[in-house]
Amino acid sequence: MASARILIVEDDRVVARDIGQQLVRCGHTVVSSVASGEEAIVVAARTPLDLVLMDVRLEGKLDGIDAARRLREAHGLPIVFLTAYADEETVQRAAVTEPFGYILKPFEDQQLRTVVEMALYKHAAERRLRESEQRYAATLASIGDGVIATDCDSRITLINPVAEAWTGWSQGEAIGQPLEKVLVLVDEDTNTPLDDVGAAVLRDRADVDMPVKTRLVGRHGREVPVENRVTPIVDSVGKVVGVVLAIRDVTAARRAAQAEILRETNERLGAAMWGSNVGVWELECDGEDERHWILRCWNVREWLGYGEHEGAPGFSRFMELVHPDDRASFAQAIKGQTRNGGALAVEHRLLHRDGAYRWVLTRGTRRTPAGATPVCLSGTLIDISELKRAELALRASEERFRGTFENAAVGIAHCAADGRFLRVNQRYCEIVGYSRDALLNMTFRDVTDASSLPDSVSRFGLLFEKKISHYAEDKVVVRGDGTRVWVNVCVAMQWEPDDQIYHTIAVLQDISGRKALEANVREARDEAEAANKAKDQFLANISHELRTPLNGILGYAQILRHDDALGARQRSQVAVIEQSGTHLSTLINDLLEFARIGAGRIELHLADVPLTPFLEMLAQMVGVRAREKGLTQTAVISPCLPVVIRVDEKRLRQVLLNLLSNAVKFTDEGEVTFAVRQVSEGVMRFEVSDSGVGIAPGQIERVFQPFEQAGDTERRSAGLGLGLSISQHLVRLMGSEIHVQSEPGRGSRFWFDLALAGQGDAAGAANDADCIERPVVDAMADEPVQPLAVPSHENMAILHRLALRGQMRDVVRHANSLLESDARYQAFVLRVRGLAESFESRELLAFIERHWNGREPT
Repeated sequence: MASARILIVEDDRVVARDIGQQLVRCGHTVVSSVASGEEAIVVAARTPLDLVLMDVRLEGKLDGIDAARRLREAHGLPIVFLTAYADEETVQRAAVTEPFGYILKPFEDQQLRTVVEMALYKHAAERRLRESEQRYAATLASIGDGVIATDCDSRITLINPVAEAWTGWSQGEAIGQPLEKVLVLVDEDTNTPLDDVGAAVLRDRADVDMPVKTRLVGRHGREVPVENRVTPIVDSVGKVVGVVLAIRDVTAARRAAQAEILRETNERLGAAMWGSNVGVWELECDGEDERHWILRCWNVREWLGYGEHEGAPGFSRFMELVHPDDRASFAQAIKGQTRNGGALAVEHRLLHRDGAYRWVLTRGTRRTPAGATPVCLSGTLIDISELKRAELALRASEERFRGTFENAAVGIAHCAADGRFLRVNQRYCEIVGYSRDALLNMTFRDVTDASSLPDSVSRFGLLFEKKISHYAEDKVVVRGDGTRVWVNVCVAMQWEPDDQIYHTIAVLQDISGRKALEANVREARDEAEAANKAKDQFLANISHELRTPLNGILGYAQILRHDDALGARQRSQVAVIEQSGTHLSTLINDLLEFARIGAGRIELHLADVPLTPFLEMLAQMVGVRAREKGLTQTAVISPCLPVVIRVDEKRLRQVLLNLLSNAVKFTDEGEVTFAVRQVSEGVMRFEVSDSGVGIAPGQIERVFQPFEQAGDTERRSAGLGLGLSISQHLVRLMGSEIHVQSEPGRGSRFWFDLALAGQGDAAGAANDADCIERPVVDAMADEPVQPLAVPSHENMAILHRLALRGQMRDVVRHANSLLESDARYQAFVLRVRGLAESFESRELLAFIERHWNGREPT
C-alpha cells in the first residue's frame, strides 16, 4: 500500500500523538493533528488529503459526526471514526456519513493499520468506479443524438457518427481539433455564432445557459435546428477534465410545438372572443351587387342576442341590423374599401335583440391582391357603447366644469409653469380690471404690485420644488386702470401622472372690504388698549388718592374709639365712621384686584412660608370680627403638617381671609370652623365652614361670578360681590378649584386642595396616632399656639403710632428692619406685614395692642 496523506482529528493530544506515531511507523504521512471539527474543515480546504481519522466526541460546536459529514460533502474524503462509544445511537448517526471504518478505543497497531489500508483501498476503488460510470453514463445519454466529447483544453476526443453527419467532419478529422472549429452553433433569434460552449463550461466549472433556439451549421452548409446539452466530465476529486455535448435534431419537435401553439392560440382566441363583445368577420365581395356578397361572422350575432345561423348569411341581411341613419355611410365605407383598399374604421350602430342599438367600431383590411376576384375583406367588430356613454358623460362633465368655471363668484385662473395665464374666468377679469384677451398675453407677475411680488414669486417657486402642495396669500394687485386692490389668492399645482406639470390653479377673492375692516379693528383695538391703560392709571391714581385720606380717617377713628371722654352716642358714631371706612377700603381693594385679573397681570410669587405662624395670623385676624358677633371659633389643624410650605403667601392669605370673613359675615349665631389637614401625599386641604344663612341651590353656581352675591339684601349691600370671584381665580392660578356645599338655614362649607411641596420635616407620619386632628374651640380668638417673640416696648409704640395714622408702607418698612436686626421676630413680622399689606388696620391695631408686653395703650 502506498503512503497516504492522513489528517488526525482527536481532542486528546496524548491519544493523537500515539495514533500519529503508529501511522508513521506504517509508512503514512500525518498532514496535521487537530482537536476540533472546525479546524479539520480548514485543514481539508487548503491541504490535499487521502484519509481522515475522526474522533466522534470533539471540542467545539461540531462533533466528529457532523464534521465528517461536511468533509464528505465538500471534499469527498474517506472517514474512519475513532471512538470509545459504540452505542446504537452513535453508530446510526455515524452510518449516515458513510464512513470507511470504525475503530473502538483502545486499539492495537495492527488493527489501526488494517482499517486504514482497507479504507484507502475502498476509496480508490470507488473513485475508479465513479469515473467509469460517469464516462459511460455520458456516452449512453448521447445515443441516438450527436455526441461530442472534449478534454480539459476543449479539444475533441470523441465524435459519434450522427455528429459527423451534421458537422461534416469525420472522426479522424475532428479528433484533436478545437470544439468551436468543428461545432458551429448559431443563435436563431440574433443570427450570431455562439462562443465555444465547451470552453465556457470548463472555465466556469458549471453548465452554461444556451439560447432557446439554436441552429447547427455544417461544414458543407447543411443547417439543422438543434437542442444542445453540455455535460462536464468530473474526476474523482471533483475536477472537470472535459465535457460531453449531446446534440439533438429538434425539427420535428418544433413543428409539433408550433402546431400545438397554434391550436392553443386558436382555442384561447376563441374562448376569449366568445366571452367578450368582440366579433370577427369576413366578407367576400363578388361583383358590385351586394346581394351576392357573402358575410361570415364569429361572435357577432351571439353578443347581439340572435344566435349563429346556419349557412353563409348575405351582406344585405346584416345591413338590416345597421341603424337607418348609419346605413349609407357604412355601405359607402365598405365599397370604398373593396375598390381602393387601405384600412377600414367606421363607427355605427347595430340593433340588439332587446330593441336597443349598440355602438360598434368596425375595422378591416383587404386580403385579396389587387385585380383578383372575388375581393375578400376581414376584420373585427367591437362594442364601444360604454366608450360612447363615457364620451357623453365626459362632454357633460366638461360643460358643467365650464359653467362652474365661468359663473364662479370668485376669480379663477390657470397658469403655465412660467406664470403665463392659460385661461381666466369673467370674475377674475373684473377683479384685476383687464379683458380676457389682454390677460392671456400676460403673466401673474404683470398684475402683482411690486411690494407683493417677491413673496409671490418665492411661494410660486416652492410649488415646482414640491416643497409645498399649495399656498395662500394676501397681496396687492394692480388693476388695468392703475388702481390697487387687496386680494386673497390660493394657488395649487395640477400634476400629470408622470410628474409633468400641467398647470397651476389660482382662486382669487377681492378682500378690500376685509382689509378696510381690519384697519378699523386695529384702530379700535389701539384705542381700547389706550383706554385700558388710562383706566389702569386712573384706578391706580384714584386708589392712592382715596387710600391716603382713608387711612387717616380709619386711624383717627380708632384713636377716638379708645378715648374715654366720648360718650356712648359718640362712640357709636365713631364706630359707624370706622365701619364705613373699612368697607370703602375693601371695595377699593376688590376693584383693583378685579381690574388686575381682567388685564391678566396677576402672577404668583412663591416663597418659603412658616405654616404655624401663618395659620395663627389668619385665626387672629378673623377672630376680632368673630368675637364682636359672639361666634364660636374652631380651628382644626392637623399636627402632621409640614413646618414650611412654598406658596405665594399674600395670595393664599387673601383667599383664606375672604372665605373666613364671608363665614363670619353670613353667620349670626353658632360657629365658624377653620380646618387644615393633609388629604394625601403632598396635598393639603384648606376648609372653612359655618352655621350661617347658607346658599340656595339656584345661587351656588352664581356666587363665583363677578358682582353676584348670595344672602339677604343687607348683607349683599355690604360689598360688590367680587371676593369669591377673585379668590376662585387665584386658587386656579395655584392649580386648584374652590368647591362649595351649602344648605339654606344650616350653613356652608368651602374648601380647596393644594399640592404643596413641604419644606423641612413634617410633624409626623400621616398614619401615626399623633396625626389625629383635634379641634381647638375658640382657637381663633385665644392666644397663639406658641408664644411669639415680640420687639421692645419702644418699637411696639412706633408700630402702634404708624398703624393709627394708617401709614401701612411705613409699618411694613419698620417691621422689615426689626426682622433684619433679630431673626426671632420672624413670626411676629410676618403677621404684621400681612395685615399691613392687606390694609387690615383694625386687625393690625388689635394684634399690636394684644402683644404690647401685656400693656393696653391709651
